[in-house]
Amino acid sequence: MTDSARRPTRAGLVAELEKERLEFERAGRSRKKIDLPLLSYWLKGRDQLLPGSKKNRLPSQEDCEAVARAISQKAPHSARELPTIGMEIADLARRLKEEAGPGWRDEVLASLAPATVAPATHADPETYAVTAEPRRKWKGWQFAAVTAIALGLITGTMALRSGASEDDGSPGGDAAQAAELKGDHRCGRTRAVGAVSWRPCTRLDKDSLSFVVQLTNSSPRATTVKVRIGYVQAGAAHDCPAPWGTAQEVTVPAGATRTSPLDGCAAPVVPAQAFQAKAFVAGKGASAWGFREYSPTVHIQADGRRLWADKA
Repeated sequence: MTDSARRPTRAGLVAELEKERLEFERAGRSRKKIDLPLLSYWLKGRDQLLPGSKKNRLPSQEDCEAVARAISQKAPHSARELPTIGMEIADLARRLKEEAGPGWRDEVLASLAPATVAPATHADPETYAVTAEPRRKWKGWQFAAVTAIALGLITGTMALRSGASEDDGSPGGDAAQAAELKGDHRCGRTRAVGAVSWRPCTRLDKDSLSFVVQLTNSSPRATTVKVRIGYVQAGAAHDCPAPWGTAQEVTVPAGATRTSPLDGCAAPVVPAQAFQAKAFVAGKGASAWGFREYSPTVHIQADGRRLWADKA
């Protein structure tokens, strides 16, 4: 059986990583946290170095080793690759930091701008080549290091993607689906934007929670709205990755219901904490979000039991 046939979901992988991190803490060891937004950021590959990208930390050797342990049973080939890739990226990033200082990533962008990105000639769709002359003069090894980091991020991303599924059993991407929301879930009160009524929902699985919005169009014509989803964990608000965590346009056909994808906004189950979805929906051309709405809260007990607020 191939790695991809057995691979865990992103949320499932994050849950395994958090479980190990907490075990490390209890044993007096430490490891940096890897949450779902950070994992999604790493899955951008070499685009982490391009203008417009947030400057989150790059995957370190420790991070890659942690992911490798988490996917070792379901994706052994990827697990063997990741530690070496992490070591190479960390070493090259260290050398660039020594040469250009803490702001070496800005130096990279200044060096490459206004480079354009085009597909490389070989068949791998994840790999790209920079097709403009660098604006600044870099030493040979510096430019080689930047290129190597980019290639390392590409390779690491491919290994991560083979170890962490892009979906969790529901249609993914940026498209809302007609499928009915099933499983253990609760939805909040219904609000309306014109003819489109909507409600935020939280769905609970074994290792993860999904935060979604259901949209129903009662008009005789298709209507487009924009959606923004987040969630509250232990009283703290969290944004979800783009596009659903920023502003995703959804066109709802006449008389139809659409639900955002389960992997559009998700988080791992954490004991002794409470979760609920938070959502905004506005008209396509609206300049403000207006009302926000929440789903019912689910309380994850310290012993692993799950208790919805409406059952308390």
